[in-house]
Amino acid sequence: MGRAIRNSAPVVSFLRTLPSAGGMVLRYHSVNDDPAWRREYIQSSLVVHPEVFDRQIAYLASVYEIVPLDAIVNCVREGRRPPMRWTAITFDDGYEDNARLATPILAKHGATATFYITSGAVGDEELMWTVRLRRAIMRCGRDTIELPFLDSRSVDLRTDRTRERAIKMLTGILKRSTRDELRSFMQQIVEACGGGVPPDRPVMMSWDQIRQVRDAGMTIGGHTVHHYNLPCQSDEIVRSEIEASKRALEDALGEEVRHFAYPNGRTSRHFDIRSARAAARAGYRSAVTSLNGPASPLHSPYCIPRLGIVPRDAALGRLAADIEYGRRLRLDHPCANRISAAGDLMETDDTGGPRDRGVRG
Repeated sequence: MGRAIRNSAPVVSFLRTLPSAGGMVLRYHSVNDDPAWRREYIQSSLVVHPEVFDRQIAYLASVYEIVPLDAIVNCVREGRRPPMRWTAITFDDGYEDNARLATPILAKHGATATFYITSGAVGDEELMWTVRLRRAIMRCGRDTIELPFLDSRSVDLRTDRTRERAIKMLTGILKRSTRDELRSFMQQIVEACGGGVPPDRPVMMSWDQIRQVRDAGMTIGGHTVHHYNLPCQSDEIVRSEIEASKRALEDALGEEVRHFAYPNGRTSRHFDIRSARAAARAGYRSAVTSLNGPASPLHSPYCIPRLGIVPRDAALGRLAADIEYGRRLRLDHPCANRISAAGDLMETDDTGGPRDRGVRG
């Protein structure tokens, strides 16, 4: 009863009239209606059915004001509170259905979004490790596998349920791994599964599709080259992943890429001050996290929160409740607090380069 009242239309409508710390940024991944896609390529909690996405965007356009991410970032950088009805839409990773299904729906409603691209995976040149892991486990022809990095402990793959458990367990380990560990672990997984099964469909957007998305009025952002969890990597790899991705996107698009998203957001620590500083020094104007809360000038533009859209948000009433309660959350996270307290994220480098406050202006 308490939850029903909490999420009821009258309560949510009342909350919408109250002031909040800022606008909201929403986080999507995939828009797809193929059950095989959910099973073999990306976890179902990250996939929204096209009809559901259509209803969500229509609702957001009618109740809120869908604005480009730049509008919210400009407010944050200038120390102004974004209007509380401003809502920006973002997509992570760069799946091919973002161009084929999501972009036409956004355009239908006159809406815009920012698409954060994992540059090394464009055109399936090198599939993200998350996709390769799921594909290997779900298409494995064995009931169990043994992995050296788990001390050859047996991993149960007898049913789809146990395979999902295995993917969740292995994902947690790989997200906490260095680049070299992740590569070694993935090789062991693929070999244990019998060599893995190549994709039987396009998985990630091609460069042509990314340009088409941009030409449809959308914004393109960076999401690293290989989707490693940055706090687990060396300083050199952090810089390379952020800078090389930006260069590749700018070379392909012929324009500045201004915004960045930290990958692997479901870990408790998917960003840190090193990665925020690297994003600022690479020339990005913002970096978004997967923490929930409003985008406001109370924090650095290099730790902007986002609300992840999940299956329960197929119900528009629940989507509205999640947005309104998210607006009133206090962003209190050790990494975010440290980045905001640091103030100057672009210190003078060895070449005596210019200083950028990174928080205002």
